[in-house]
Amino acid sequence: MQAAVNAAASGTTLNIPAGDCDWGTQQLNVPAGIALRGAGRDKTTIRRIGSVPEARYLVAFDCSNGKRAGFSGMTLIGNGNGAIHDKGLGLLYGCVDFTVADSRFTKFIFSAIEVTGPVKQRGVIYNNEFIDNYSNSLRNLGYGVVVYGDGSWPALELGTQNAVFIENNYMSGNRHHVASNNASRYVFRYNTVIANDLTKDFAMADAHGLSSSPRGSRSWEIYNNNFSAKLTSGRVYAAIGIRGGNGVIFNNTISSDIARPVMLALEGSTCGTYPAPDQIRQAWIWNNNLGEISNGCTASIQLGRDYFTTGKSGYVPYTYPHPLRG
Repeated sequence: MQAAVNAAASGTTLNIPAGDCDWGTQQLNVPAGIALRGAGRDKTTIRRIGSVPEARYLVAFDCSNGKRAGFSGMTLIGNGNGAIHDKGLGLLYGCVDFTVADSRFTKFIFSAIEVTGPVKQRGVIYNNEFIDNYSNSLRNLGYGVVVYGDGSWPALELGTQNAVFIENNYMSGNRHHVASNNASRYVFRYNTVIANDLTKDFAMADAHGLSSSPRGSRSWEIYNNNFSAKLTSGRVYAAIGIRGGNGVIFNNTISSDIARPVMLALEGSTCGTYPAPDQIRQAWIWNNNLGEISNGCTASIQLGRDYFTTGKSGYVPYTYPHPLRG
């Protein structure tokens, strides 16, 4: 497959036929400008079998050339081994106007999809399935989609195209179905999100504050999602856990077996510090079916100053469905 990619001209769509193939430990490196299209997520399956280092993806798009990346119509399967922190699809070096559609990602221990690079990154991930990307033996990582910026801090641009959009996906059994860090921006909307007994101790949608990266999350827009759980006992820790950054959370449907509909927290600083670096400073949370907002640090994150329970004046969500869906 790498030979076919290397021979393809920019603007080519490479069709991957139906079949079930083990790619072993290799990483397919694809320059942006080339699209990969399978015969359908129930027909084209690519597997990772074998131990790989944490930095290796099954498929990696390099967008440093400024061209568009496209991926659709196949299933990627990871090792499902908590000792191997493998990754599925990488959208690297600032992908702009990328699309990921109609695919399935399962059993990747680190992340099913990772978007990383300069703050200009934007695109849409839609109509996919993210299933069981997590290992209970590790109890860490386990991201459906994780978005990393490059640490440069952009202006707050809610309601614009300048974000990674994750919409109309089915997500079940991932530790964090979406997570973010290092000045990243994402929009999470119209997704079906399900926790289970193995993942119930974690927030289903997450945004880091200042922690393992030089900067925390920049912005998030989380709306019109359905959060629920399939449990034999207990309750889910939280539907939405925000530890830093700014944004809006509204119109989400959250089932009663989720203990905290929205959880706010301070990360990277002692509670009582204000303003703490990259903490929540501008959050608008309204019209979710369960209106409770839990606050892990009221000394630093205050109602009426740092978060509000009304809509954001002048805010209009970006066009739905996303125009890149065609």
